[in-house]
Amino acid sequence: MTRRVNRCDRPPDPSSKRCPITTETQTGTRPITTSPPRIVCVGSNLESRVVLEGLIATGAQVVGLVTLPDGSAAVSDHVDLHPLCERHGIETVDTTDINSGPTIAAIERLKPDYLYTLGWSQLFGDELLSVPARYVVGSHPSPLPEGRGRAPVPWTILQGCDRSAVTLFRMDIGVDSGPILCQKWFSVPPSGYASDIYELVAENLRDAFCELHEAQRSGAVVPERVQPSEGSSYRARRTPADGHIDFRQSAETIERLVRAVSHPYPGAYSYYGATKVVFWRASLNEVPDHIGTPGQILLSKDGRLLVQAGDRPLWLFDAMVESGPEGDTLFRVGHKFGYAVEDELHRLRNELSRLQMEWDTWRQAREAA
Repeated sequence: MTRRVNRCDRPPDPSSKRCPITTETQTGTRPITTSPPRIVCVGSNLESRVVLEGLIATGAQVVGLVTLPDGSAAVSDHVDLHPLCERHGIETVDTTDINSGPTIAAIERLKPDYLYTLGWSQLFGDELLSVPARYVVGSHPSPLPEGRGRAPVPWTILQGCDRSAVTLFRMDIGVDSGPILCQKWFSVPPSGYASDIYELVAENLRDAFCELHEAQRSGAVVPERVQPSEGSSYRARRTPADGHIDFRQSAETIERLVRAVSHPYPGAYSYYGATKVVFWRASLNEVPDHIGTPGQILLSKDGRLLVQAGDRPLWLFDAMVESGPEGDTLFRVGHKFGYAVEDELHRLRNELSRLQMEWDTWRQAREAA
């Protein structure tokens, strides 16, 4: 029986340590000038900062940054890049809609040769794609054509990938579908958290962009590899609600969820009574021989809680309740996380019946008056 190979497990190309860029002079309809290309970057997150700092260090002519306005808390991994741009004399264009008329006009005034998309979730329209003199460079933290779409870092952990990649591509109107310019592979730590993968993505993305820029500045040929339709896959958008812990699932599934949505994401959560509790860390190591019902606290030790999952217990720790960080004093052994759905529905039904009776009594008394 032939096993289907997930591209996450595919060995990296030997050339993936450095992008396959030749030193031959580029040819084409547009002449290559000897002056450094004018770069406008687009980004608003941690990986954007790492890449932008790398480009600045290489002497790239970054003339502008399109970014989110300061205080965009709705984006979980948002980083304010205005101070960095101010220190280096880079003009900023604040927007929440990359395809709006005013945003496109502001980018046009910067006269970019290339747009570098460092970290941005909106798709680019035709008008924006036509703005740079040469083209738009897209980026995605997955081995395209696998893993197109949203939330690449959490999905990398949730799918159990032991290898992944960052991909630079010539952006087109599709979703992460343009010709590949560069792909850099890296190993995924077996027990890595989202922040660990995020750091690896940022470092590899910085190196890829710096190598691509070096080639573009020197006039070297940058090969373009059309993405094959075979092997392509798409990852769906994730929301904070997807971090809810279902203790009927296996301990391994829950541990993987905690790692996938930990910082800089909203976290994996459950409820303890009426209190929402977020867990930032989990472990399957050194689990004592206890058994209980799903969601039940079996042991509290050194700030860690041993909680029963669907098949076996696991450790949950670094808890944060709605009012702030919390130790193990709030939680009592034997009590459970989550709600007993049928019991809650029964309680709500009784409460609705009581309220209906009160309403009927009040209405009848008013009619009698």
